Amino acid sequence: MEHLGFGLRTRLLRWLAGLAIVAALAACGAGGGGTPAPPPADGTNALSTNPPPPPASGSAPAREDAVRFLTQATFGLKQVGEIDTLVSTGYERWLWDQFHTDAASHLAYLDAQKARETDKDHPAGQYTEEMSYEAVWQQWLRGPDQLRARVAFALSEILVISNIAPDLNPLAMSSYMDMLNRNAFGNYRTLLEDVTLHPAMGYYLNMLRSEKEDPDRGTHPNENYAREVLQLFSIGLVKLNPDGSVQLGAGGKPIPTYGQDEIAGFAKAFSGWSFAGADTANPDSFEDGNENWTQPMKAWPAKHSSAEKLLLNGQKLPAGQTPEQDMKGALDAIFQHPNVGPFIGRQLIQRLVTSNPSPAYIQRVADVFANDGSGVRGNLKAVVRAILLDPEARDPARAADGRFGKQREPVIRFANYLRATNAASASGSNRIHYLDSADNALGQSPLLSPSVFNFFSPNYRQPGRIAAAGLYSPEFQITTETSVVGSLNFFSGLVNDGGYGWEEPHRLKMNYAPLEALAGDPAALAERLNWLLYAGAMSADTRALLVATVAALDAADKTARVKAALILTAISPDYVIQK
Repeated sequence: MEHLGFGLRTRLLRWLAGLAIVAALAACGAGGGGTPAPPPADGTNALSTNPPPPPASGSAPAREDAVRFLTQATFGLKQVGEIDTLVSTGYERWLWDQFHTDAASHLAYLDAQKARETDKDHPAGQYTEEMSYEAVWQQWLRGPDQLRARVAFALSEILVISNIAPDLNPLAMSSYMDMLNRNAFGNYRTLLEDVTLHPAMGYYLNMLRSEKEDPDRGTHPNENYAREVLQLFSIGLVKLNPDGSVQLGAGGKPIPTYGQDEIAGFAKAFSGWSFAGADTANPDSFEDGNENWTQPMKAWPAKHSSAEKLLLNGQKLPAGQTPEQDMKGALDAIFQHPNVGPFIGRQLIQRLVTSNPSPAYIQRVADVFANDGSGVRGNLKAVVRAILLDPEARDPARAADGRFGKQREPVIRFANYLRATNAASASGSNRIHYLDSADNALGQSPLLSPSVFNFFSPNYRQPGRIAAAGLYSPEFQITTETSVVGSLNFFSGLVNDGGYGWEEPHRLKMNYAPLEALAGDPAALAERLNWLLYAGAMSADTRALLVATVAALDAADKTARVKAALILTAISPDYVIQK
């Protein structure tokens, strides 16, 4: 903020410190890589192999809703023209294009960096954890597969692995992210199996090399993964109605979905799996085989429990089945549980659209999860489409509803800034690594969640006005006085430095030229930022403050004007809260 005079700096800090927390809380709830082939013009369903027809005359989305849609479905605009393109093509064609855009490869990024890099984070010929973090940001910032990236990130916050220890292999992390990319528009049953058998998850939640029970030694299969796949990855702790409301039993108490006996049953069903590539007929290779971090785990029959297994709702797996049979039976039981649709659907709505979807919104999405219209259960492509095109997501009146909206996650706001200023490095790569400090960074960093419970809970309620209104505010669990100041410092440093990173040629440099061209007219600059960063939701008060702040600076110093506007925007409630 060195470009602002003392009076303006004091005024801005006072506004940020007071308004950013209080008004943001109020806004959130106080009022309650490839190019797709041209599609054939046969007018078939958007979820089929073929695209829908172009929007009929008069069906084009309004500009205000088009930019809201892009805010929900991407990591931010690179240019305002993207809004007009969406208005021209319509939502269905945009979705078709995204569904048919090739997924970025995180492992390919690691291989490329290993082959060419020799700096301290990329020693020659080695894979490092920093490369895995960079691969995530590379997709977010440069990938054309923006919707896939947003959905994969949402899934990574539900089906969590983390290197916070840190002890996860870089290949494991990047292979896991590639797996989420592959499954983002696939079927949730396939996703569950791929997650269960991925060595990154096997290592993180201790299913890898989990052995059958041994009464003589008093041991039993590790129960960590069995517990979390039920509690966090699929059905939750209590039975739900299709609209996400809790089913109540005797005495008005919630009905549990499972107990300790079921956890023990699933743990037995998941026993006997280790790294691929070794001799599964040799019990000694269960522990001593090579560590293959990119291929699904394989089963060792001699290490698998042969006992009967209790699953959900009284279901049992018979004794004496193979590890593969028990795995299939256990995952089928989870997938078919009626909780999965509302439990997972609600969280995906929270990550993309709003923290407090109505019961009707949740049920509409859960219904699509149960049946995509062609009898298929768990079709994530259909679920994502239903979430983004739901009347509740697309109703422009919702923007004025105090119960609607969500806080933009800190890492998404950062990605938005880098994309909006077309930040790029000479090398084409980046050096974005550790952003999890709340003191001087964002309090959030991909693949560095503090636990399997993610950075924040989907059921967190900010104490005070939000909790009193009975609303949820997940992202506010990592929003504190410390993180607000740390975020201001982070974005202030980013904007004033004109980029992020170090060690040329990898520094991401922000391009201010398009904004500087408007800096002579504070109102025009505000209008451009309104569409580029605020998703068309800049309030009259914020606009007046931004215009006044910019106008008070030397008109000849266009860079100073742009930086002041960007710093003010970074923590403005109108920007922080997605409506």
